[in-house]
Amino acid sequence: MINFIVCDDNVSILNSVKEVISKMMMKNKQSYQIHSFVEYDAGFINKMNEKLTNKIYILDIETKMASGIDVARKIRQKDINSIIIFLTSHDELGSVLIKEEIMFLTFINKFDNYKKRLESAIKKGIRIMGETNILHFEYHGSVFNIPEKDILYITRDNVERKVIIKTDSTEFRLSKSLAEMLELLSGCFIVTHRSCIVNSTRINVFDKRTKTITFDNGETLDMVSKKHVNEVM
Repeated sequence: MINFIVCDDNVSILNSVKEVISKMMMKNKQSYQIHSFVEYDAGFINKMNEKLTNKIYILDIETKMASGIDVARKIRQKDINSIIIFLTSHDELGSVLIKEEIMFLTFINKFDNYKKRLESAIKKGIRIMGETNILHFEYHGSVFNIPEKDILYITRDNVERKVIIKTDSTEFRLSKSLAEMLELLSGCFIVTHRSCIVNSTRINVFDKRTKTITFDNGETLDMVSKKHVNEVM
């Protein structure tokens, strides 16, 4: 699940940003939710403090009540992993942003083909999350932190009622459902079968005839149902 947290005091721009997100995410068939605000108010702060996975912030640099730069500083005090994209009507504020240690992805001028640039920025943000996200879980009494990029696929063992996380070198069995795992993982993971989700960034070849996936490490998997062939393609 990717959580987009959007704030802009221009309702027209806010709705336009939501349309860009929905159009792009529906096309990519990734699970997502949009949380939109017209100000950096208590509702926004509460959402910012929620323990949501895979956050992408799209922030107005300047609203009537507050500075998006100040808000970004507060975000980074507790959260260094979320993606931050700034929208602005003032290009001159770019030099201010560059001096800040906010670790933002980009800033986009609202009056310079911003829809296309925003879509490109979102795609890049999702890709970055897939490269840097860490899956945290307990296994046999130990705590593991596994980079998502190390995971090939996750299947469901309906007998043991557990999921099996397959990495390059080993596998882990957790008492979770596939739906719960999708909530924890980034949008790079796709459903290929009712009992399987796959890390799409690790797919090297897909044979549509045999419905077989070959991963970048040479391993193969044939858990692709007819329903999900186009998604894998």
